Amino acid sequence: MKTPFIKTPLKVTLDRGVRKGMAQRMIGPLDWIGWPALGVLAATIVLATPMKVFGLYLPEPVLPLALAFAWPLIRPSYVAPLVLALMGAFLDYFWGAPLGFWTLSLMIVYGVIFLLRGYMVGQDMMVIAGLYGVAVIGFFILTTLMATIDSGMVPRLISVFEQALATFASVFLVLWLLESYVHADVRFQ
Repeated sequence: MKTPFIKTPLKVTLDRGVRKGMAQRMIGPLDWIGWPALGVLAATIVLATPMKVFGLYLPEPVLPLALAFAWPLIRPSYVAPLVLALMGAFLDYFWGAPLGFWTLSLMIVYGVIFLLRGYMVGQDMMVIAGLYGVAVIGFFILTTLMATIDSGMVPRLISVFEQALATFASVFLVLWLLESYVHADVRFQ
């Protein structure tokens, strides 16, 4: 059995072998930005397939909103807004929205959460879930106003509510991302 302290005649030094496992897991941008972004885009494509399950069509949540909420809370990064902008551009082309519609909406949410990051980090998960609900409501009010200004007609509000409810169901993705990556890398403690 190895002891953590090596005794010499004049001093006691700490054996670094004991602390070796602390920084073993280093989280890179691919882990907390790349793979979740690819998973969200794949889920967006799968949920957009026109098939009925139990007589109902699949919901079409705005899943990148979960990443726009979680990424500023996990760690400030230059890569996250760039990936978020690319995901917004993908949604613009995929759903046929005006270019920049989803990108601007997601960036506004990212910016607001980034500004409020200091108040939100360290809160209980129920508080984070409630704040995510507030972010979803604000996001859909913003996108409804932008769609009304763009088209000159108010979108069907029941459909907007259904999409907002389906998007709020991604709160579990937000909570999983925060639980997995907020304290995972000891370099940022």
